[in-house]
Amino acid sequence: MISKSVLIPAQIRAGRALVGVSQQELAKHAEVSLTSLREIEGQRRAPDTVAAEKIRRALLNLGVVFIPSSVETGPGVCLADKRPNIVRPPTTVLFWEGVPFSVEWEGKEVIVFVSREAIDDLGRHREKQSDEVYLATFEKHRGDILDGVAHAIVNPENFDSHGRLHVRIKDMPALA
Repeated sequence: MISKSVLIPAQIRAGRALVGVSQQELAKHAEVSLTSLREIEGQRRAPDTVAAEKIRRALLNLGVVFIPSSVETGPGVCLADKRPNIVRPPTTVLFWEGVPFSVEWEGKEVIVFVSREAIDDLGRHREKQSDEVYLATFEKHRGDILDGVAHAIVNPENFDSHGRLHVRIKDMPALA
């Protein structure tokens, strides 16, 4: 009998390096203690714990794909296919436009606005929130948002007259 795929500490370290996050940032994304992350990366704790699964999910959300070993190669990581890469992360929320940030798509920088309503739905917010809450929701749902950007970017109707991409609830596969 073959069990589920195994996550090895080197994949966590490589994935973290690939998306450019520190141990502290990853621990925060994964909602685990920094000590837990360090122990798993340092092979002092088994990589099949609840904390390790949270770390795996956080890295997946950041765009890391885990590649299992094969007969020819060992395990590895790579960036998610067909998902844009963030060039400039969001730092504010604009009342009408939503959360602005920019991504690289097919070699070009695209300015993106994710509607506040989409962020509200992802975070299950029932009323207007502070910028800090919206930005934390963005980080928690980064993968879903980038999937929405990939969905919206192929439709010219989602661009305004200034060439900025607007992502709404209808563009978010996670909200469909």
